[in-house]
Amino acid sequence: MLRFAKARGYIARVPEGLPRLKPIGQCILEIPTGEEVDRILAAASASQRLAFGLMAYAGLRPNEVRGLRRRDVQLRWEGEAVAGGFVSLREGRSFGETHTPKTGQREVPVTPELGRLLAPVEAGAREELVAMTVRGKPWGQAGLVQAFERVRDRVGLEGWSVYCLRHYAITSWLRAGMPVHVVQQMAGHKNWATTQRYVHHLKEDLEEAGRRMARGRAG
Repeated sequence: MLRFAKARGYIARVPEGLPRLKPIGQCILEIPTGEEVDRILAAASASQRLAFGLMAYAGLRPNEVRGLRRRDVQLRWEGEAVAGGFVSLREGRSFGETHTPKTGQREVPVTPELGRLLAPVEAGAREELVAMTVRGKPWGQAGLVQAFERVRDRVGLEGWSVYCLRHYAITSWLRAGMPVHVVQQMAGHKNWATTQRYVHHLKEDLEEAGRRMARGRAG
């Protein structure tokens, strides 16, 4: 957390000699702006862009990106353009093994941005993996993380983790007015409290915006 704060300019340096904190099962909500996500995707290669887009627009976790197969993508076309559809999350892939998500199967609607990335998917065999490396190989356990870090550093966004893309998707759904219970299902959150953290974060954003408006009127 302190390294992230320093990278974002919130503190001048990371204090030394602090004790290691025990994990509590929660990650920091790193939520980039739409402009920052666009910069990341623009700087990524085609294979990276598809994997990152699945996280940024469908809220997939890295292991779910690695396990997604073409049969799990149902696109709706209007003419030659993708106009909608769904991505079905049936399994994940960790350390080369396939497993069923703890929260069960879920479906996420395909946004126009994701539709453009997924348009070529229907041309392949249904059991093939959707997201592959530039060499046409399955992503390794750390591959997506390392690829994201290279692209992130290239565009000057040091400090973000690959999970910021998933966080961006979830907050985008809430900002669009989706009911919280629907967002919980789409995100695959087992506990209601996890989704509520995103709600509280957005409330803090609104409160800060209100304070800025008040300061502007006072000035």
